[in-house]
Amino acid sequence: MTVSDHDSLSPRDAAYIAHNCYFTLKDWMTGTAVAGMETRSNVRKMVLGDGASAQQKAGGANTSLRGTDVGGARLDRVFDGSTAGLRTGFGYVLRFNRGNSRHVIIATRGTRAEHSKADLYTDAHGSLTGFGGYGLVHTGFKNTFDSIRGGLASDDKRIMDADIVHCVGHSLGGAVATLVAAHYAERGKAVKLYTFGCPRVGAFGAQRVMEQALGKLNVYRVSHDLDPVTMVGPYPFGHLNAKPDDVNNMMMTSPTGRLLSVANHDMNEYVLRVSRDRMTWDSVRALGGAVDHDNAVMARWLLRSSDNPGWLTRQAAKGLTYLMKAFSGLLSAAGLVGVVAFTAVDLFVAVLASNMTKMAELDADICEAMRQAAGWAGIVIKGAAQITAQVVRAILDTMMRVLKPIAIQALFLAGTSGVALPLVIAGASALTGSVI
Repeated sequence: MTVSDHDSLSPRDAAYIAHNCYFTLKDWMTGTAVAGMETRSNVRKMVLGDGASAQQKAGGANTSLRGTDVGGARLDRVFDGSTAGLRTGFGYVLRFNRGNSRHVIIATRGTRAEHSKADLYTDAHGSLTGFGGYGLVHTGFKNTFDSIRGGLASDDKRIMDADIVHCVGHSLGGAVATLVAAHYAERGKAVKLYTFGCPRVGAFGAQRVMEQALGKLNVYRVSHDLDPVTMVGPYPFGHLNAKPDDVNNMMMTSPTGRLLSVANHDMNEYVLRVSRDRMTWDSVRALGGAVDHDNAVMARWLLRSSDNPGWLTRQAAKGLTYLMKAFSGLLSAAGLVGVVAFTAVDLFVAVLASNMTKMAELDADICEAMRQAAGWAGIVIKGAAQITAQVVRAILDTMMRVLKPIAIQALFLAGTSGVALPLVIAGASALTGSVI
Protein backbone atom coordinates (compact mmCIF):
# COMPACT_ATOMS: atom_id res chain seq x y z
CA MET A 1 0.00 0.00 0.00
CA THR A 2 1.37 3.38 -0.98
CA VAL A 3 1.06 5.96 1.77
CA SER A 4 1.54 9.68 1.35
CA ASP A 5 2.86 11.55 4.37
CA HIS A 6 2.69 14.85 2.54
CA ASP A 7 2.10 17.80 4.88
CA SER A 8 2.60 15.63 7.96
CA LEU A 9 5.02 16.39 10.77
CA SER A 10 8.15 14.27 10.61
CA PRO A 11 8.61 11.53 13.24
CA ARG A 12 11.33 13.60 14.90
CA ASP A 13 9.19 16.74 15.04
CA ALA A 14 6.18 14.86 16.40
CA ALA A 15 8.27 13.10 19.06
CA TYR A 16 10.00 16.33 20.09
CA ILE A 17 6.63 18.06 20.47
CA ALA A 18 5.13 15.17 22.47
CA HIS A 19 8.12 15.47 24.82
CA ASN A 20 8.62 19.21 25.10
CA CYS A 21 4.98 20.03 25.86
CA TYR A 22 5.71 18.73 29.37
CA PHE A 23 7.63 21.96 29.90
CA THR A 24 4.30 23.75 30.30
CA LEU A 25 4.31 22.32 33.83
CA LYS A 26 5.84 24.72 36.31
CA ASP A 27 9.51 23.95 37.02
CA TRP A 28 9.60 20.91 34.74
CA MET A 29 12.68 22.52 33.19
CA THR A 30 14.54 22.10 36.51
CA GLY A 31 13.55 18.46 36.87
CA THR A 32 11.36 19.22 39.91
CA ALA A 33 7.91 19.83 38.46
CA VAL A 34 5.23 21.20 40.79
CA ALA A 35 1.57 22.07 40.38
CA GLY A 36 1.15 25.18 38.26
CA MET A 37 1.87 26.54 34.78
CA GLU A 38 5.28 27.59 33.49
CA THR A 39 5.76 31.09 32.08
CA ARG A 40 5.33 31.55 28.36
CA SER A 41 8.92 32.83 27.99
CA ASN A 42 10.34 29.71 29.61
CA VAL A 43 8.13 27.41 27.55
CA ARG A 44 9.25 29.23 24.42
CA LYS A 45 12.90 28.70 25.42
CA MET A 46 12.31 24.98 25.86
CA VAL A 47 10.20 24.50 22.73
CA LEU A 48 11.76 26.86 20.19
CA GLY A 49 14.88 28.26 21.81
CA ASP A 50 18.13 26.84 23.17
CA GLY A 51 16.96 25.00 26.26
CA ALA A 52 19.65 22.33 26.06
CA SER A 53 21.12 22.46 29.55
CA ALA A 54 17.77 22.68 31.29
CA GLN A 55 16.34 19.80 29.28
CA GLN A 56 19.35 17.63 30.05
CA LYS A 57 18.83 18.31 33.76
CA ALA A 58 15.24 17.15 33.30
CA GLY A 59 16.54 13.75 32.25
CA GLY A 60 16.33 13.65 28.48
CA ALA A 61 17.49 14.74 25.07
CA ASN A 62 17.27 18.31 23.87
CA THR A 63 13.89 18.36 22.16
CA SER A 64 13.85 22.02 21.20
CA LEU A 65 12.41 22.45 17.72
CA ARG A 66 15.20 24.84 16.77
CA GLY A 67 16.85 23.48 13.62
CA THR A 68 13.96 21.12 12.78
CA ASP A 69 11.48 21.38 9.93
CA VAL A 70 9.20 23.49 12.15
CA GLY A 71 11.95 25.48 13.83
CA GLY A 72 10.51 28.73 12.52
CA ALA A 73 7.15 28.17 14.21
CA ARG A 74 5.63 30.76 16.50
CA LEU A 75 4.42 29.94 19.99
CA ASP A 76 0.93 31.41 20.26
CA ARG A 77 -0.44 30.22 23.56
CA VAL A 78 0.42 28.16 26.60
CA PHE A 79 -2.79 26.80 28.09
CA ASP A 80 -3.69 25.04 31.30
CA GLY A 81 -5.98 22.14 31.99
CA SER A 82 -7.64 20.41 34.90
CA THR A 83 -7.20 16.87 36.15
CA ALA A 84 -9.48 16.00 39.07
CA GLY A 85 -9.98 19.70 39.78
CA LEU A 86 -6.30 20.72 39.87
CA ARG A 87 -5.29 23.19 37.16
CA THR A 88 -1.75 22.97 35.79
CA GLY A 89 0.09 23.75 32.57
CA PHE A 90 -1.17 21.30 29.97
CA GLY A 91 -0.01 22.27 26.49
CA TYR A 92 0.65 24.88 23.85
CA VAL A 93 -0.34 26.07 20.39
CA LEU A 94 2.23 26.67 17.64
CA ARG A 95 1.75 27.94 14.12
CA PHE A 96 3.95 27.81 11.04
CA ASN A 97 3.70 28.07 7.28
CA ARG A 98 4.83 25.46 4.79
CA GLY A 99 4.66 26.57 1.19
CA ASN A 100 1.26 28.15 0.76
CA SER A 101 -0.31 26.21 3.62
CA ARG A 102 -0.96 27.47 7.14
CA HIS A 103 -0.39 24.94 9.92
CA VAL A 104 -1.28 24.86 13.61
CA ILE A 105 0.12 22.43 16.19
CA ILE A 106 -1.81 21.67 19.40
CA ALA A 107 0.36 19.78 21.92
CA THR A 108 -0.98 18.19 25.11
CA ARG A 109 1.10 16.64 27.88
CA GLY A 110 0.78 13.29 29.63
CA THR A 111 0.41 12.24 33.24
CA ARG A 112 2.66 13.56 35.96
CA ALA A 113 2.92 11.66 39.22
CA GLU A 114 5.45 13.89 40.97
CA HIS A 115 3.50 17.14 41.24
CA SER A 116 0.07 15.74 42.04
CA LYS A 117 -2.14 12.69 42.33
CA ALA A 118 -4.77 14.51 40.27
CA ASP A 119 -3.64 13.07 36.93
CA LEU A 120 -3.92 9.58 38.36
CA TYR A 121 -7.53 10.13 39.36
CA THR A 122 -8.26 11.30 35.82
CA ASP A 123 -6.64 8.20 34.35
CA ALA A 124 -8.53 5.92 36.73
CA HIS A 125 -11.92 7.50 35.94
CA GLY A 126 -12.86 4.86 33.41
CA SER A 127 -16.60 5.35 33.13
CA LEU A 128 -18.24 6.31 29.85
CA THR A 129 -19.64 9.60 28.61
CA GLY A 130 -20.88 10.93 25.27
CA PHE A 131 -18.60 12.87 22.94
CA GLY A 132 -20.32 14.81 20.18
CA GLY A 133 -21.48 12.64 17.33
CA TYR A 134 -18.79 10.03 17.96
CA GLY A 135 -20.33 7.97 20.72
CA LEU A 136 -18.95 6.99 24.11
CA VAL A 137 -15.47 7.82 25.39
CA HIS A 138 -13.44 7.62 28.61
CA THR A 139 -14.94 10.11 31.09
CA GLY A 140 -11.64 11.16 32.68
CA PHE A 141 -10.08 12.00 29.33
CA LYS A 142 -13.22 13.83 28.24
CA ASN A 143 -13.21 15.90 31.44
CA THR A 144 -9.61 16.95 30.81
CA PHE A 145 -10.44 17.80 27.20
CA ASP A 146 -13.30 19.98 28.43
CA SER A 147 -10.92 21.76 30.82
CA ILE A 148 -8.57 22.90 28.02
CA ARG A 149 -11.31 24.12 25.68
CA GLY A 150 -11.24 27.60 27.19
CA GLY A 151 -7.55 27.98 26.40
CA LEU A 152 -8.04 26.66 22.88
CA ALA A 153 -11.03 28.94 22.35
CA SER A 154 -8.71 31.94 22.73
CA ASP A 155 -6.91 30.74 19.61
CA ASP A 156 -10.01 29.48 17.86
CA LYS A 157 -9.87 31.86 14.90
CA ARG A 158 -6.23 31.04 14.20
CA ILE A 159 -6.92 27.31 14.51
CA MET A 160 -9.97 27.46 12.27
CA ASP A 161 -8.10 29.56 9.69
CA ALA A 162 -5.31 26.95 9.41
CA ASP A 163 -5.22 24.59 6.46
CA ILE A 164 -4.02 21.69 8.64
CA VAL A 165 -4.29 21.16 12.39
CA HIS A 166 -1.71 18.81 13.94
CA CYS A 167 -2.59 17.30 17.35
CA VAL A 168 0.25 15.68 19.30
CA GLY A 169 0.55 13.96 22.66
CA HIS A 170 2.07 11.18 24.75
CA SER A 171 0.24 9.01 27.30
CA LEU A 172 -2.67 10.99 28.80
CA GLY A 173 -1.66 13.73 26.37
CA GLY A 174 -2.21 11.32 23.49
CA ALA A 175 -5.70 10.52 24.77
CA VAL A 176 -6.57 14.21 25.07
CA ALA A 177 -4.97 14.93 21.68
CA THR A 178 -7.26 12.26 20.20
CA LEU A 179 -10.32 14.12 21.49
CA VAL A 180 -8.91 17.48 20.34
CA ALA A 181 -8.35 16.04 16.87
CA ALA A 182 -11.85 14.56 16.73
CA HIS A 183 -13.33 17.85 17.93
CA TYR A 184 -11.77 19.87 15.11
CA ALA A 185 -12.47 17.18 12.53
CA GLU A 186 -16.14 17.38 13.50
CA ARG A 187 -15.91 21.14 12.84
CA GLY A 188 -14.68 20.45 9.33
CA LYS A 189 -10.93 20.91 9.74
CA ALA A 190 -8.24 18.79 8.08
CA VAL A 191 -6.55 17.20 11.10
CA LYS A 192 -3.54 14.96 11.66
CA LEU A 193 -3.10 13.10 14.95
CA TYR A 194 0.22 11.83 16.38
CA THR A 195 0.22 9.77 19.58
CA PHE A 196 2.95 7.97 21.53
CA GLY A 197 2.08 5.33 24.13
CA CYS A 198 -1.57 6.33 24.00
CA PRO A 199 -4.23 4.54 26.07
CA ARG A 200 -7.60 3.53 24.66
CA VAL A 201 -10.03 6.45 24.46
CA GLY A 202 -13.20 5.47 22.58
CA ALA A 203 -15.62 2.68 23.46
CA PHE A 204 -18.27 0.61 21.68
CA GLY A 205 -17.08 1.67 18.24
CA ALA A 206 -16.49 5.38 18.90
CA GLN A 207 -12.85 4.82 17.99
CA ARG A 208 -13.85 3.68 14.51
CA VAL A 209 -16.10 6.71 14.04
CA MET A 210 -13.16 8.94 14.99
CA GLU A 211 -10.94 7.02 12.54
CA GLN A 212 -13.42 7.70 9.77
CA ALA A 213 -13.71 11.39 10.63
CA LEU A 214 -9.94 11.89 10.72
CA GLY A 215 -9.01 9.44 7.98
CA LYS A 216 -6.99 6.40 9.08
CA LEU A 217 -3.87 7.61 7.26
CA ASN A 218 -3.99 10.86 9.23
CA VAL A 219 -3.67 8.99 12.55
CA TYR A 220 -0.03 8.21 13.41
CA ARG A 221 -0.11 5.81 16.38
CA VAL A 222 3.34 4.95 17.73
CA SER A 223 3.76 2.48 20.59
CA HIS A 224 6.17 0.01 22.16
CA ASP A 225 4.86 -3.54 22.18
CA LEU A 226 5.37 -3.86 25.95
CA ASP A 227 4.17 -0.42 26.95
CA PRO A 228 1.67 -1.35 29.70
CA VAL A 229 -0.30 1.87 29.22
CA THR A 230 -1.40 0.77 25.74
CA MET A 231 -2.58 -2.61 27.09
CA VAL A 232 -4.96 -1.65 29.88
CA GLY A 233 -8.58 -0.82 29.28
CA PRO A 234 -10.21 -3.93 27.78
CA TYR A 235 -13.46 -4.23 25.86
CA PRO A 236 -15.43 -2.02 25.22
CA PHE A 237 -12.51 0.47 24.89
CA GLY A 238 -10.41 0.32 21.73
CA HIS A 239 -7.52 2.01 19.96
CA LEU A 240 -7.62 3.99 16.75
CA ASN A 241 -5.63 2.12 14.09
CA ALA A 242 -5.73 -0.98 16.26
CA LYS A 243 -5.39 -3.72 13.66
CA PRO A 244 -1.94 -5.23 13.10
CA ASP A 245 -2.20 -4.52 9.37
CA ASP A 246 -3.25 -0.87 9.81
CA VAL A 247 -0.45 0.94 8.04
CA ASN A 248 -0.21 3.65 10.69
CA ASN A 249 -0.31 1.28 13.64
CA MET A 250 3.42 1.75 14.19
CA MET A 251 4.31 -0.63 16.99
CA MET A 252 7.99 -1.06 17.81
CA THR A 253 9.81 -3.57 19.98
CA SER A 254 10.25 -2.21 23.48
CA PRO A 255 13.67 -0.91 24.53
CA THR A 256 14.13 -3.40 27.37
CA GLY A 257 12.11 -6.49 26.42
CA ARG A 258 10.67 -6.53 29.93
CA LEU A 259 7.14 -5.53 30.83
CA LEU A 260 8.09 -4.16 34.24
CA SER A 261 10.55 -1.66 32.80
CA VAL A 262 9.52 2.00 33.12
CA ALA A 263 11.43 2.66 29.90
CA ASN A 264 8.71 0.99 27.82
CA HIS A 265 6.50 4.04 28.34
CA ASP A 266 9.16 6.73 28.69
CA MET A 267 8.77 9.49 26.10
CA ASN A 268 12.55 9.89 26.07
CA GLU A 269 12.77 6.36 24.67
CA TYR A 270 10.24 7.13 21.96
CA VAL A 271 12.27 10.21 21.05
CA LEU A 272 15.45 8.16 20.75
CA ARG A 273 13.75 5.52 18.59
CA VAL A 274 12.10 7.74 15.98
CA SER A 275 14.34 10.80 15.76
CA ARG A 276 17.70 9.31 14.87
CA ASP A 277 19.15 9.76 11.37
CA ARG A 278 16.20 11.90 10.29
CA MET A 279 13.86 8.92 10.09
CA THR A 280 10.80 9.06 7.86
CA TRP A 281 7.43 7.58 8.72
CA ASP A 282 8.22 4.71 6.35
CA SER A 283 11.31 4.03 8.48
CA VAL A 284 9.20 3.94 11.63
CA ARG A 285 6.67 1.65 9.96
CA ALA A 286 9.50 -0.69 8.99
CA LEU A 287 10.43 -1.14 12.66
CA GLY A 288 7.18 -3.02 13.08
CA GLY A 289 8.64 -5.93 11.15
CA ALA A 290 10.37 -7.10 14.34
CA VAL A 291 7.17 -7.04 16.41
CA ASP A 292 4.88 -9.96 17.15
CA HIS A 293 1.51 -8.38 16.44
CA ASP A 294 -0.40 -11.41 17.70
CA ASN A 295 -2.98 -10.16 20.19
CA ALA A 296 -1.85 -12.92 22.55
CA VAL A 297 1.28 -10.89 23.22
CA MET A 298 -0.34 -9.40 26.33
CA ALA A 299 -0.98 -12.85 27.78
CA ARG A 300 2.52 -14.11 27.02
CA TRP A 301 4.46 -11.09 28.16
CA LEU A 302 2.26 -9.92 30.97
CA LEU A 303 2.44 -13.26 32.67
CA ARG A 304 5.58 -14.99 31.45
CA SER A 305 7.62 -16.52 34.25
CA SER A 306 10.93 -14.95 33.18
CA ASP A 307 9.59 -11.53 34.15
CA ASN A 308 7.50 -12.70 37.08
CA PRO A 309 8.98 -15.86 38.66
CA GLY A 310 6.41 -18.35 39.84
CA TRP A 311 3.40 -16.60 38.40
CA LEU A 312 2.60 -18.88 35.55
CA THR A 313 3.39 -22.28 34.12
CA ARG A 314 4.11 -22.75 30.43
CA GLN A 315 0.78 -24.50 29.92
CA ALA A 316 -1.17 -21.72 31.64
CA ALA A 317 0.54 -19.16 29.41
CA LYS A 318 -0.49 -21.25 26.42
CA GLY A 319 -4.07 -21.28 27.67
CA LEU A 320 -4.10 -17.50 28.02
CA THR A 321 -2.70 -17.25 24.50
CA TYR A 322 -5.64 -19.25 23.14
CA LEU A 323 -8.03 -17.15 25.19
CA MET A 324 -6.63 -13.85 23.93
CA LYS A 325 -6.76 -15.03 20.31
CA ALA A 326 -10.45 -15.86 20.66
CA PHE A 327 -11.04 -12.63 22.59
CA SER A 328 -9.40 -10.63 19.80
CA GLY A 329 -11.57 -12.26 17.17
CA LEU A 330 -14.77 -11.49 19.05
CA LEU A 331 -13.84 -7.85 19.46
CA SER A 332 -14.61 -7.34 15.78
CA ALA A 333 -18.03 -8.97 16.01
CA ALA A 334 -20.41 -6.28 14.72
CA GLY A 335 -23.35 -7.59 16.70
CA LEU A 336 -21.80 -6.58 20.02
CA VAL A 337 -20.43 -3.17 19.12
CA GLY A 338 -23.52 -1.01 19.56
CA VAL A 339 -24.92 -2.44 22.80
CA VAL A 340 -24.12 -0.45 25.92
CA ALA A 341 -25.05 -2.53 28.95
CA PHE A 342 -23.37 -4.89 31.34
CA THR A 343 -25.57 -7.64 29.94
CA ALA A 344 -23.78 -7.11 26.62
CA VAL A 345 -20.46 -7.77 28.33
CA ASP A 346 -21.92 -10.90 29.90
CA LEU A 347 -23.08 -12.03 26.45
CA PHE A 348 -19.65 -11.27 25.04
CA VAL A 349 -17.95 -13.44 27.66
CA ALA A 350 -20.49 -16.21 27.16
CA VAL A 351 -19.83 -16.34 23.42
CA LEU A 352 -16.11 -16.36 24.09
CA ALA A 353 -16.57 -19.22 26.57
CA SER A 354 -18.60 -21.16 24.01
CA ASN A 355 -15.82 -20.83 21.43
CA MET A 356 -13.17 -21.91 23.93
CA THR A 357 -15.29 -24.89 25.01
CA LYS A 358 -15.58 -26.08 21.40
CA MET A 359 -11.85 -25.64 20.82
CA ALA A 360 -11.04 -27.53 24.03
CA GLU A 361 -13.40 -30.39 23.15
CA LEU A 362 -11.61 -30.85 19.82
CA ASP A 363 -8.05 -30.55 21.10
CA ALA A 364 -6.81 -32.14 24.31
CA ASP A 365 -3.79 -29.81 24.42
CA ILE A 366 -6.04 -26.75 24.34
CA CYS A 367 -8.22 -28.27 27.04
CA GLU A 368 -5.21 -28.81 29.28
CA ALA A 369 -3.88 -25.32 28.58
CA MET A 370 -7.23 -23.76 29.52
CA ARG A 371 -7.40 -25.93 32.63
CA GLN A 372 -4.01 -24.55 33.67
CA ALA A 373 -5.08 -20.98 32.90
CA ALA A 374 -8.18 -21.42 35.04
CA GLY A 375 -6.00 -22.82 37.81
CA TRP A 376 -3.80 -19.73 37.60
CA ALA A 377 -6.96 -17.68 38.20
CA GLY A 378 -7.82 -19.83 41.23
CA ILE A 379 -10.50 -22.02 39.59
CA VAL A 380 -10.34 -25.81 39.36
CA ILE A 381 -11.88 -27.35 36.26
CA LYS A 382 -11.64 -30.95 35.10
CA GLY A 383 -12.68 -30.81 31.46
CA ALA A 384 -13.81 -28.76 28.46
CA ALA A 385 -17.47 -28.74 29.57
CA GLN A 386 -16.49 -26.70 32.64
CA ILE A 387 -15.01 -23.82 30.62
CA THR A 388 -18.00 -21.60 31.33
CA ALA A 389 -18.60 -17.88 30.98
CA GLN A 390 -17.85 -17.47 34.68
CA VAL A 391 -14.49 -19.19 34.25
CA VAL A 392 -13.53 -17.08 31.25
CA ARG A 393 -14.59 -13.89 33.03
CA ALA A 394 -12.50 -14.85 36.06
CA ILE A 395 -9.41 -15.46 33.91
CA LEU A 396 -9.79 -12.11 32.14
CA ASP A 397 -10.45 -10.34 35.46
CA THR A 398 -7.28 -11.84 36.90
CA MET A 399 -5.25 -10.77 33.89
CA MET A 400 -6.42 -7.18 34.36
CA ARG A 401 -5.73 -7.29 38.08
CA VAL A 402 -2.18 -8.40 37.33
CA LEU A 403 -1.68 -5.67 34.74
CA LYS A 404 -2.95 -2.88 36.99
CA PRO A 405 -0.19 -3.13 39.66
CA ILE A 406 2.42 -3.38 36.92
CA ALA A 407 1.31 0.01 35.61
CA ILE A 408 1.17 1.37 39.15
CA GLN A 409 4.64 0.00 39.92
CA ALA A 410 6.02 1.61 36.78
CA LEU A 411 4.43 4.88 37.84
CA PHE A 412 5.85 4.56 41.34
CA LEU A 413 9.34 3.94 39.96
CA ALA A 414 9.01 6.99 37.74
CA GLY A 415 7.92 9.15 40.64
CA THR A 416 10.79 8.13 42.89
CA SER A 417 13.67 7.83 40.46
CA GLY A 418 14.54 11.53 40.38
CA VAL A 419 14.05 11.54 36.61
CA ALA A 420 10.87 12.93 35.09
CA LEU A 421 9.30 9.99 33.27
CA PRO A 422 5.69 10.60 32.17
CA LEU A 423 3.33 7.71 32.82
CA VAL A 424 -0.42 7.03 32.88
CA ILE A 425 -2.55 4.26 34.34
CA ALA A 426 -5.24 4.76 31.69
CA GLY A 427 -8.30 3.72 33.62
CA ALA A 428 -7.11 0.27 34.69
CA SER A 429 -8.73 0.35 38.12
CA ALA A 430 -12.18 1.47 36.98
CA LEU A 431 -12.15 -0.68 33.87
CA THR A 432 -11.12 -3.80 35.72
CA GLY A 433 -14.02 -3.50 38.12
CA SER A 434 -16.81 -2.36 35.85
CA VAL A 435 -16.22 -3.51 32.30
CA ILE A 436 -14.62 -6.96 32.31
